[in-house]
Amino acid sequence: MLSLCMIVKNEEKTLARCLESVNDIVDEMIIVDTGSTDSTVAVARSYGAKVLFYKWDDSFSAARNYSLKHATGDWILIMDADDELEQSDKPKLLELMTNKNVDVYLLQTLNYVGNKPGLDVVCNLNVRLIRNCRGYRFEGEIHEQITNENPDFSKGRIRSERVKFHHHGYLHQNVIEKNKRSRNIRILQKVLEDNPDDAFTLFNVGNEFTALDNHIKALEYYGRAYSNFHPDTGYGPRLFFRMALSMNALGLYEEELKIINEGLEYYPDFTDLEYLKASLFHHQDKFTLAIRAYKKCLSMGEPPLYQSFILGAGNFRAHHALSEIYFELGDYNASYNHCVEAIRMNPDFTLPLNRIAQVLDKKGVKMDVIKSKLENFFEAIPDRTPFITLERVFSGLKRHDIALEYLLRAEKTDRDSADILYRKGMCLLYLKEFDMAVECFDSVKPGEFYEMARFRIALCEALKGNMYKASQLLEKTNEYKDDDTRAVYKTFVEILEGKKCEPINSNREESGRFVNIIFDLLSIVLTAGPPETFEKSLQLLNLIENDEVLLRLAKLYYSNGYYSLAYQEFMRSIKMFGKIDREGIKMLNRIFILPRRIMVSEVKDNGANNNSTSCG
Repeated sequence: MLSLCMIVKNEEKTLARCLESVNDIVDEMIIVDTGSTDSTVAVARSYGAKVLFYKWDDSFSAARNYSLKHATGDWILIMDADDELEQSDKPKLLELMTNKNVDVYLLQTLNYVGNKPGLDVVCNLNVRLIRNCRGYRFEGEIHEQITNENPDFSKGRIRSERVKFHHHGYLHQNVIEKNKRSRNIRILQKVLEDNPDDAFTLFNVGNEFTALDNHIKALEYYGRAYSNFHPDTGYGPRLFFRMALSMNALGLYEEELKIINEGLEYYPDFTDLEYLKASLFHHQDKFTLAIRAYKKCLSMGEPPLYQSFILGAGNFRAHHALSEIYFELGDYNASYNHCVEAIRMNPDFTLPLNRIAQVLDKKGVKMDVIKSKLENFFEAIPDRTPFITLERVFSGLKRHDIALEYLLRAEKTDRDSADILYRKGMCLLYLKEFDMAVECFDSVKPGEFYEMARFRIALCEALKGNMYKASQLLEKTNEYKDDDTRAVYKTFVEILEGKKCEPINSNREESGRFVNIIFDLLSIVLTAGPPETFEKSLQLLNLIENDEVLLRLAKLYYSNGYYSLAYQEFMRSIKMFGKIDREGIKMLNRIFILPRRIMVSEVKDNGANNNSTSCG
């Protein structure tokens, strides 16, 4: 008999997904609520759960142990409301309970980070299965650890296995909604008041500051934890991994390489650290060292579970990284082969398809052949997913006509999808089919894509020359929450009308948030608008205070094939602001070796103009 034990608070958005993932394998659900004010309790009871109530006292262990006390099963499954069991691993999980020599299983958690679930994953091990009535309990107010009341308890009865749980709790929006980081730091700081040298707590405080992108503060706590470091501690590999990441974020590359090498001395099978070393060399354009390190990752393979944090560091990710390096070096055959290997090792990892398409395009392969080769990577096309993937690939090649074909095929399986309608609208916008684009954008219903679709309608009208209509659309304040984007679009329309415009923002620090919005708009106008419209739109860059606009403009020109203009803006960025970065240097180097005929003919071929913004 298997008991599910959980602690929850205000989890109405995620609880059903969690319970649904294990509903058919658990015999009872024990759910301890610590003060929900939403429909969490009702959702739990709808699944037949026994709901208990516990007054929150800033101790996850206390609440967790309260749930264990009420479990009647032979085994206890531990989950959080934002967890989801991998469905294909159900049989393996049930099989684990037949092993009489194990009491506790640490199973793999895939923590999704960023904006939506995908391949941005941080892996770790968590206590998931506990044999009941053996004296096991949790300790620690937060990031609780498993212990046993019996002094003779043997750690040999704890084992790690590759059974996967998907954890959605650290996606950006979930963290924002629950303010998890400030809560966690507050609890951990209370622990440090009583034991200021507790290395594990110091390590966890560092993790919280890392999540807040405060890497200086994170390294301070990691350093204090490292002063008491012992290689036998369970969090030891994670400490080296996290320190290296924070050093990288701060540009402390020598220190990063040193800590990576120290970690590899303690843990020679730690593939993820070798992968970080390879990535560091790659970032520094030390291609020979990077290739050697990535190939070492492949020979090492996946690390032991307690050292596994990067999904695929010993296989598909290393192949993908090698494909990127070989592409940069112009070895297109090697790049192609590593892309194929990456996909072979993980068919769900479709990012290499973009590079495959670029390689084939570079080699002069016809588009119908490229389409056929890419489609062959999908054994079956039962739903929209492959079509959406291929749409992104061909949009990346700026073949919006082909991208539109795949969206039309995707639409047959998901006709009312807001994202498909939005993507169709964008393809049609790039193809200058403005009326058809407006129809698509106007069909997008309120939700994730609705507001941006309204902005795109205004843009279409402006590019058609309907300035009054565009202005009227942007005046509908009840349709927009994004005041920054609305300000940029309104100013863009006013510029096209020939009006004198006030600065969008004169504060150097604040105006930085408008840069991405402006360049998103400029990139569309450069492709979809006439040259004179793009020339006018460059005035947007004079209406904010930001010293990176010329560098960004140079990169925009470069990515669209305007190499002479890109060169001019790179030079102006260096002269006026002293701004150039590694990516810009690479672009400049490539411009220098371009055949002169390309430089001379680009204006004629692309319809670009030689005017650019006066400053930034």
